[in-house]
Amino acid sequence: MESDIDRQSAREAAAWLTQLMSEEASDADRENWRRWYQAKPENERAWRHIAAFSSRFSLLNGAAAQRSLSQLPNPQRRRLLRSLAAIGVVGSVGIGSGALPWRPWLADYRTAVGEQQTVALADGAQLMLNTQTAVNVSRQQAALLEGEMMVNLPPESGALTVRLPQGEIVAQAARFSVRLWETYSDIAVYLGRVTILSPAHRNAVLNAGQGGRLSRQGIGDPYRVTQEPGWRQGMLLADNMRLDDFLMELGRYRQGVIRCRPEVAGLRLSGAFPLADPERVIAALPGALPVRVNMLSKYFITVS
Repeated sequence: MESDIDRQSAREAAAWLTQLMSEEASDADRENWRRWYQAKPENERAWRHIAAFSSRFSLLNGAAAQRSLSQLPNPQRRRLLRSLAAIGVVGSVGIGSGALPWRPWLADYRTAVGEQQTVALADGAQLMLNTQTAVNVSRQQAALLEGEMMVNLPPESGALTVRLPQGEIVAQAARFSVRLWETYSDIAVYLGRVTILSPAHRNAVLNAGQGGRLSRQGIGDPYRVTQEPGWRQGMLLADNMRLDDFLMELGRYRQGVIRCRPEVAGLRLSGAFPLADPERVIAALPGALPVRVNMLSKYFITVS
C-alpha cells in the first residue's frame, strides 16, 4: 500500500467495496458510501487506490489465476502482499494470497490499463500489445502471460513461437492475434497460416480467415474470422453484444469498477465505440438502451 494511504481509511474502503459489490447493496448504502467518500481526503485516496487495484487484478470476479505467494521471485512483491493483508485489504475482499496474478508484473513488456504498445523484434517482427497485457520475449519466442496481442511476421522475419498456458503457436510470414482468457486462448489468423501445438491433442493448422479456441483439452473446431480486432483502430466493435459482456470488455480500458445489474445484463447493442473515452461511452448508454447509469465516482459505476 502506498505510504500516503491512511490505514483506517484503507480498511473502511475495503469494507465499502465489499458492501457495494454485493447483491444486498441498497440506495441507503450508496448514499452512506457517498458521505464517507466525501468526508475527508484520506477516504478519497484510499477508495481510488483499492478500486484501481481491484480492477487491475480482477479481485472481484475470481478470474485471476491461482498462484501461490511462495512462487514469487521478488521479495518486494511478498512485502506488498503482506502489507495489504496487514491493513485488511486482502481479507476484506475475500481472497487469499494465491489469487493474485503476480507473474505479469515481472514481464519483459507490460501495458497498463488502457495502454497499447508495439514491440519491435530484431528480425522485423512486431508484437502489438493491447491493454493490460504482459509478454516475455527471448530468441524467436514470445510467452503471453496476460492479455491480448497482435503478431505481425513479415516475410523477411524468421519463425516465431508464441507460448501459451495451453500450448504453442508456431508461425512464419503471418499475421494473427491471440487473447488469453482464464482457461483458454482465442487465436485468429488474418494473413498466412499458423500451426497450433497442443500437448493434449493432435496439432492443428489455422489458415487466414480462420480462428480457433485452444484449451488444455486441445483446439476446437475452426470458425470464420472476417476482420481484425477493433482495438487496433481504437474501437470496441459490438455486434448484437450482451450489455454485461460489453461493459466487461469496455472495463479493460479504464480504471475502476463497472457493475451491470442482472435485470439489464441481457440487453443487446451493436456499433463501434471509441476506447479512448470509456466514460463518454458509458454516459451515452441511456440514449441507446433502457438503462440508468449511476456514477458513484469515476472509479465505481453501476448500470441498472
